[in-house]
Amino acid sequence: MNSTAKNVTAIAPHQDAHNLAAARLFRDRWENRANALANCIDHLVVDHDMTEEKAELVAIQAYADLESTNQVARIDTDASTSHMVVLRTEGGRPVMFTVTDLMHILEQARQDDRAVVVDRDRRRPVVLEH
Repeated sequence: MNSTAKNVTAIAPHQDAHNLAAARLFRDRWENRANALANCIDHLVVDHDMTEEKAELVAIQAYADLESTNQVARIDTDASTSHMVVLRTEGGRPVMFTVTDLMHILEQARQDDRAVVVDRDRRRPVVLEH
């Protein structure tokens, strides 16, 4: 086997993991978050031989990208840290969310039955329904 053959991936370059996930999510766009993500994760694992952990991450990232289309607000990844997320709203205004803030939001969503587990057997990932 030559050295270039070792670098070939299982997914064709024009069908990278993110694009595969986005296409599947776009098909399921009328589903709620949990069902759309569950279908996407299953599709990536079964049809594209991805590990479940990798499929979860790819599906979550693709979902967020699709959902944020035409949004003015964005997450500032340069300003965010492992303990704080900076959301930039209109005009670039920073809004800080600490881990404690996000845990409070999650707890409120749980109390309101809006925190949904995508895969009940594995108890992950958790998404918030609107």
